[in-house]
Amino acid sequence: MGVSDRPYFDWLVAALARFERERGAFRALAERRDGAGEPIQVWGLSEQRESRALGWVRDALGRDRTALTVLDKFPTGPGVRPFDLNHLDDLPDAACDVLTLLRAAYFITDPARAFAGLKRILRPGGLAVVDWLHGCSDAPVLGFPLDPRCGGAPSPLVTTYMDPAFLAQHPGEFAGLIRHVNRPPWSVNLERPGEPPGLSRRLKALAGRGPRRSLSASGYIDALRAELARDGKRLVEPAELAPHFAVAFRDARYLHRQTGKFNLYLLTVLQPVAESRAPRRAAPAPQPVGE
Repeated sequence: MGVSDRPYFDWLVAALARFERERGAFRALAERRDGAGEPIQVWGLSEQRESRALGWVRDALGRDRTALTVLDKFPTGPGVRPFDLNHLDDLPDAACDVLTLLRAAYFITDPARAFAGLKRILRPGGLAVVDWLHGCSDAPVLGFPLDPRCGGAPSPLVTTYMDPAFLAQHPGEFAGLIRHVNRPPWSVNLERPGEPPGLSRRLKALAGRGPRRSLSASGYIDALRAELARDGKRLVEPAELAPHFAVAFRDARYLHRQTGKFNLYLLTVLQPVAESRAPRRAAPAPQPVGE
């Protein structure tokens, strides 16, 4: 993330704090776990260490009552358990109270399977904090087109989530991205994000003759769905999430002003819906770190 790290975490932590002020969900979870005789389990999926968001979660629950487990597909630090987001079956049932999946949900290949797995590893009454990315850092586009970090190959990002309530609750944040999509700045290259545009492209844009669109908020979801599909990606929608989770909280932030990047970030705090009757599977939980 680089330049985006600080404003991203500033937004994320502030959003979680607002959720807690409004709902008191972390405090209520901690109170339910009082007397359980074991720490409250906090898992950071696709994390190498305690991030600011994980630190905020532990503080909200009571740091002395929590145990942190971090899991990542490419572990580099001590105590990080190997974990593949698309192989959640490798994790035990009902093993954690709060899990976070931050800056990684776009790697999900099978959303229904992933949601079922995330729900299964949460204990009853648990919380999942998941964020979603819209757009490309280096150009104001919808979906995930070519990624300059991949040598011009298709972006490895696969999915994002959207529901109409985001537009209703945070119209200004979507308006920022839509404005740039409709009239891209002269300095960006829409065909090859990350590379400087040619002189003719710059001159046309400066003269007001560059690419133009007329995307509106009302057409945003349809356009996003179509452009993801065009790039071989897919939009995750409420019907896929609903059998497993209810969205308890939404927030969105377009951080272009702070970062110069064209990413729109969406935050969801998810609560599992009624437990299924599938048999539970006994498996050893990973050893926590950072207690």
